[in-house]
Amino acid sequence: MHRIIAVALLGCLSLGAHAKPPANPDEAAMALADDAPVAEQLAKVERALHSEDYSELSVADKSRVQAALDRIRTRMAGRERFDQLTPPQKVEVFNDQEVVNTLMTNAKEDSRMVCRSERPIGSNRPQRTCMTVAQRRQATEDARQMKRELRISEPKDDR
Repeated sequence: MHRIIAVALLGCLSLGAHAKPPANPDEAAMALADDAPVAEQLAKVERALHSEDYSELSVADKSRVQAALDRIRTRMAGRERFDQLTPPQKVEVFNDQEVVNTLMTNAKEDSRMVCRSERPIGSNRPQRTCMTVAQRRQATEDARQMKRELRISEPKDDR
């Protein structure tokens, strides 16, 4: 969905049209709207960056997002709204916006909490286990790695 929005936005920029925000605010981490001050929109993204929704965003990726936001702020150079930029400036801002959207969208998905009911070994009583998508992925990878290591260390049976 983000790719469709990105392609549509890029098409609008090349035609000199204005960028529009997505219909659903949760569709994109950042979509610069023509009718709202950019400083407020950037502050909103920065607040979201430090929220629980993006807890799986690495320090390096947070730095990349912050650098992109700083570049957007610099390109705005005192202008209040996105539609006050020239077409080449809009493209540069759009590229930084894509960096922010890509990193934050992936982190938001990884930060999503998933709970399921599991029965521990030796018990019929289910327990609720909650982990983020990233934690689940890491636990699965750790189990696979342990299985590989056990296979390697198994003695060969020479019958």
